[in-house]
Amino acid sequence: MVSVYIPTPFRRATAQRDRVELAAPDVAGLLDALEREYSGLRGLVRNERGQVHAHVALYVNGEAIDALRGLATPLEDGDEVSIIPALAGGSAPREIVITPEEREAIQAQAAQEYPYESCGVILTRDADRRLLRCRNAQNELHGRDPQRYPRDARTAYYIDPKDLLRIGDLEREGFGVAVIYHSHIDAGAYFSETDKRQALVGGEPAYPTALYVVTSVMAGRVDAMAAFRWNGVDFARVPIPGEPVGGDTA
Repeated sequence: MVSVYIPTPFRRATAQRDRVELAAPDVAGLLDALEREYSGLRGLVRNERGQVHAHVALYVNGEAIDALRGLATPLEDGDEVSIIPALAGGSAPREIVITPEEREAIQAQAAQEYPYESCGVILTRDADRRLLRCRNAQNELHGRDPQRYPRDARTAYYIDPKDLLRIGDLEREGFGVAVIYHSHIDAGAYFSETDKRQALVGGEPAYPTALYVVTSVMAGRVDAMAAFRWNGVDFARVPIPGEPVGGDTA
């Protein structure tokens, strides 16, 4: 039997179970068994060709299957498989906003990592807040497989798998993702169509109460900052304490 960790955005397909156990000889067989047992997972982890979505990472005992044998990675009794979306975590109360200190830290990171997009999350558990400054792994993905990842880190971000595991570990400790942030390079602080697609899983928002924060960096200097949240129909702009209301909302 293999233990499978189910991330928060996918638990609607497993009756909110965060862990299930199944028998399978390898990762591909495990995904087949999962989709038979929980039909709601179909299309969430793999596409119609059986390939794992670019925004989903699979780990066997903490090691990415890309570094092993991919879907052919063999499984043994007692192994642990983790399914981690591009941003793993939970939801947070709607009143959550970023603090002035967090705003300054996010803007400083955006300027420091120019000309590449920065990224990170803020997780909360009751009054405890954790800002995780994450590494953008988009350049490595683009270099390894430019067809699957056509953009580099100047126009896209993908949180490093090691950081995704850290987020997953904190979720197991009761934390939830309250803020997901990234920067735009020489472009406005808006929620792009790509941002919207990444925020949806199976057509539904993965984190319906999370705040998405975008920082615009022009020629190495922070130009604007904006925040967006799902309103039931689309991602609408919401105010950030201490941030001017104006700015690029295109």
